Amino acid sequence: MNAVIALCHFCEAHGPCAIFCTQTLRDTKIEDLPLEQHQQQQSQKTCSACNYSMGRNNSGIYSKDTESGATFVSTRVAVLTEVATMVKQAAVLSLSNGIDSNKDGEFVFFGDSTRGHILSHKFRVSDLQARGYFQLYSIIVLMKDKYFLLNTKPFLAEHLKKVSSELQAGANKTKETEERRQSERQRRLSGAPFLMHSSRSLLELTGEENIFAQLHSHFSWLLLAGSRFLTEHVTFGNLPWLPHQSSGRPPAQRLTYNSSTLPMIQKYEESIDDPDQEEFFSLRHIKNVVRKEEFATVCYCALTGVKIIVRGAPERTFRFMVCLKKLLPEPMHNLMRIDAQHQHSISSEYKIISVSNDIAVPIASASVFRIDFLDKHVNGHEVSVKWPGELPRKLPDLMVKLLKAVEEKIFTELVLNKQTKVLIEEWKNKATCLNHAKSTSVQAKLKKVLGVQPQDQPLINYWSTHLH
Repeated sequence: MNAVIALCHFCEAHGPCAIFCTQTLRDTKIEDLPLEQHQQQQSQKTCSACNYSMGRNNSGIYSKDTESGATFVSTRVAVLTEVATMVKQAAVLSLSNGIDSNKDGEFVFFGDSTRGHILSHKFRVSDLQARGYFQLYSIIVLMKDKYFLLNTKPFLAEHLKKVSSELQAGANKTKETEERRQSERQRRLSGAPFLMHSSRSLLELTGEENIFAQLHSHFSWLLLAGSRFLTEHVTFGNLPWLPHQSSGRPPAQRLTYNSSTLPMIQKYEESIDDPDQEEFFSLRHIKNVVRKEEFATVCYCALTGVKIIVRGAPERTFRFMVCLKKLLPEPMHNLMRIDAQHQHSISSEYKIISVSNDIAVPIASASVFRIDFLDKHVNGHEVSVKWPGELPRKLPDLMVKLLKAVEEKIFTELVLNKQTKVLIEEWKNKATCLNHAKSTSVQAKLKKVLGVQPQDQPLINYWSTHLH
C-alpha cells in the first residue's frame, strides 16, 4: 500500500511530532538511504519521549516481503524529505485538531490533494508523571489516494484500534505497578515537594523493551495487507482473460422488469440476434442514431430525470431503450416502460417510455424530451429530437466522464459497457451514502469528501428519490 503509517506524540517540551514512521519502498535500495544522517539531525532533541533507540545502529528497522518485493522501513522521520514534511504537518493536525481529548479512540479523516489525505486515530496512554496523568498519542495513515483510503478505512480502523489498545494495556500495567509503590495522590498528601519529571518514552511507559520492533511489525503488516484488501483493475481494449467475442461485440443483454412487461420483453428479445437488424450494445450506438450535439442532451435528461418519450415502431425503439437503460442504476430500471400500450402510462411515474406511432404524446417541453423515429430519413437523420430546454454551463461529473469514455477510441464495446457500469455504480453509491446523512451539515461534509459539486445536484436529487 502506497502510504505512510506514523506514531505521533504530543510532547510538552517540543509540541506535536511524529516519533515513528513506517513506509513502503519498492524502487529504492536501503543502502542508498541516508538513515544515519537523518537520525543525527533529529537527535538534537534531548527529550526521552522524542528520542529512543530503534536498533543496534539506532538508524532504523526494515523488513522485506519476498513475494511482493516490497521493503518496509521504520525510522524516526520519513526517509524521503517531501514525505517527512507532509508527515510533520499531519502530526500537528492530528494532535491539534480541536477534538475533545476525553473521547478516546476517535478516528478522523482530513487533508487535501497537496498535503495528502490522513486517517487519524488519537488515543491516551496512562502516565502518572505526566500532566493529567496521561500522554496524548495518535496513529496516522497518510496517503495521496483519497478514495482508496476511505474504502480501506474500516479495515485500517479495526487494526489500528488493536495497536492502540495494546499500547494502553502495557501502560496500564506500568501504572498499576507504580501505584502499588506509592500513588501520586499519597505523595502529594504527604507534603513532599513537587518534582518536575521529564517526559517518558513509550518504552518506559509500556515496560516493553521491543515495543518499537512490535510497532514496526504491526505497521508493516498493515501496509502489506492493505494493498491486498482493495485492488483496482484498469481495462484497456480486449483483456486476455475475457471470453473471445467473434463479432467484437458483447453477448446480448437481457432485460429484467416487472411481470407486466415480461411478455413484451420476451417478444423482442428474440430479435436481438437478428443480423439484419442494427444492434445496440453501448452508449456509442445512441450517438450514432442522434446528432452528435444531441447525444449530450439525451444523456443529461436520462441522468437528471427529465421524462424521455421515444416514439416509433417497437422493432426500432426497443434496442434504443436497451441502451438508455445503461444510464440508470439497476434499482431505477423500473422507471422505464418499453412499448407502452396506453395513454395513461405517459402521465405516470415512468421516466423513460417508448410508445408506438398510434399513441398520442405530449409536445416537447422543459420536462418532456421527445425522440421520434421517422419513417423516412430527413437530411440524413432517422430520428427527430425535440427539447426546448438547454444544458447547464457545467455538466455533472458523471456525464462528463461518460462522454469522455464514449469518445475514447481505444475502448471496445465491451470495455465501454464495463466503464459505463462502473461509473453508474460509483454515483449510485454516492447518492445512497448521502441518503443516509441525518442532517444537512453531515450531508455537506459528505459532499466534500465524495467530491459532489453543485453541478451534480440535479442528478443527486433525482437518484436519491429512488435509491434507499
